[in-house]
Amino acid sequence: MLVNEKLIMKKQYQFLLYFLLSIVFNVSGQNIAVQKQIEDYILEVQQQYEVPGISLCVIKGDEVFYKKNFGFANIEHSVPIKKTSIFRVYSLTKPIIAVTVFQLIEQGKLSLEDAISKYIKGLPDSWKDIQVKHLLTHSSGLPDMRVFGSGAELTEQSAKEKAFKESMRFSKGERYDYNQTNFWLLHRIIEKITGEKLADFIAKNQFEGERTNVFFSSDSKQIVKNRVTSYFPFATGTMIIDLPTIEGDYMFAANGLNITLDELVKWDKRLKENKLLKPETKMKMWETFSYTASDKVFGYSWNKITRNRHDSYGFTGSLITAYRIFPKDKLSIFLLSNGLGKIYDIDTVVDKIANIIDKDIYNVQEQTFYKLYQILEDKGLADFKKSYKTLNELPNYNELNLEEMVNSLGYTFLRNQELQKAIQLFTFNTQQYPNSANVYDSLGEAYLIQNELKLAEKNYQKAIALGGTNGNAKEMLVRIQAKKKK
Repeated sequence: MLVNEKLIMKKQYQFLLYFLLSIVFNVSGQNIAVQKQIEDYILEVQQQYEVPGISLCVIKGDEVFYKKNFGFANIEHSVPIKKTSIFRVYSLTKPIIAVTVFQLIEQGKLSLEDAISKYIKGLPDSWKDIQVKHLLTHSSGLPDMRVFGSGAELTEQSAKEKAFKESMRFSKGERYDYNQTNFWLLHRIIEKITGEKLADFIAKNQFEGERTNVFFSSDSKQIVKNRVTSYFPFATGTMIIDLPTIEGDYMFAANGLNITLDELVKWDKRLKENKLLKPETKMKMWETFSYTASDKVFGYSWNKITRNRHDSYGFTGSLITAYRIFPKDKLSIFLLSNGLGKIYDIDTVVDKIANIIDKDIYNVQEQTFYKLYQILEDKGLADFKKSYKTLNELPNYNELNLEEMVNSLGYTFLRNQELQKAIQLFTFNTQQYPNSANVYDSLGEAYLIQNELKLAEKNYQKAIALGGTNGNAKEMLVRIQAKKKK
């Protein structure tokens, strides 16, 4: 080989090496920048909402894209969150229970159409034809055990006796109504079918027998090695150690899972690799349930959240834990925390993390809200109405809840003391959604603030005629009558 040929080949090799290194460096640099953005955002959330400790993990493809612990597992003793920290995930337990139910369905031991009376005896007559699917989708219409009290004195027997005396809240399948009684029943159905304790069956069939870093306990006061202390502001308005909730073993299916971040990540991997459920069974579990009198988008104990045509499935627990999987994007986000000082929407935090990783994943509702707000501010109601009418041409139109959006815009102007704009928006919403009690309730509120008592009264009465707004419209009418007398 000639010398000049060797030099040419050397230069070609060097060029290729530099080219490959530049790609690697650039990708690595991009990842570092994104990871820094995630970290800055979580630190901001932690400070703003007084979150004691957070354990966060993002899986992209088959790799851990980002994983870090923040803050304290126990504030009083300055114990940091670490790899071995165990979180009580509260209602994030429910998707695990859904997987258990669908495992039994795969085995031919259970059906979504089964009446619960097939497995549980001694139920009130009005409960007997409730089906398994109604429990999973919170559409049973059953009275909710969580309203009966808390603590060790609320035994399973006393909770059951109280529930059995209550009337049904609505007809089965009608609408979504979050309810812990549903999961007490699922707990007992699972144990009846398997002949095993719920905790034992789930450990064996979902967590490869792990019992140290995955276990069930609905009592946050119980002393457990490595478990984080939970803190909430609900009892006093400031953050204190978690008060007793419904603690008994009978509530394990509703709120009892305790787990480390690593074990939850392993569980997610098994779910993705179809080791927990067959692909078709998993898709059935995520399928949107058809309520007879509601447009609620919800699967079988899984929230379905779509962000700019990116479908995701997951759940949250007690405002402090969240898990979300974007199957087509091969993205999973885990956010486990041990409390908060101020209430915030943890799903919004998950949305933001997803958006930092992939700019195409964004909340269409939120972005449209701000665009319409700006149009109202800059151009007025006429241009707002024109823009509103074009929204149904958007490819992601089905992600928009326009009734809720216009209502939120109305309240934004109400808080800004721009009363006339608020009334215009609420009035527009009643024209678009004449069968919604909520829009008339909102318009009534604006008129009440304006001291237009007759118009306020008229709209609250309309809200009541359309089914009411959980007693608010009736309460407001009482206040109007008192105001009239003065």
